[in-house]
Amino acid sequence: MSVFETPDQLYGCVGGLLNKMGADPIALAELQSLKLKVKFIFHDPESSIFLAVEDGTHSIYYGETCQKPDIELAMSGDVAHYFWMGEINVMQAITKQQIVASGPLGKIMKLVPLIKAAIKLYPQHYEQCIS
Repeated sequence: MSVFETPDQLYGCVGGLLNKMGADPIALAELQSLKLKVKFIFHDPESSIFLAVEDGTHSIYYGETCQKPDIELAMSGDVAHYFWMGEINVMQAITKQQIVASGPLGKIMKLVPLIKAAIKLYPQHYEQCIS
């Protein structure tokens, strides 16, 4: 059984996490330091989330959008869940193609501090999602 059975469940948990980062001082500082457009593409369930960070603010779009991302990260819903839980070795997941990253390596690396901040928020956020 998958962690997320429907796109709405994935949007609520993963998209909700991206929204929640705007209320966390550490994650917000990382967000405000970026100028980047990231498209998260998921399978099982089929869905996508687009995160645009510009001028100190961030916007989140669910489903398809006509905006062009700087980078794309593709993975299953289960891999996304374990990624945000901090239970996946990212380099190993990329090597095994559990996570497929597209775009300039320099821009992908800019996400690392933001991801570290988000990983600290996700376990508690996930518990709220499923309750």
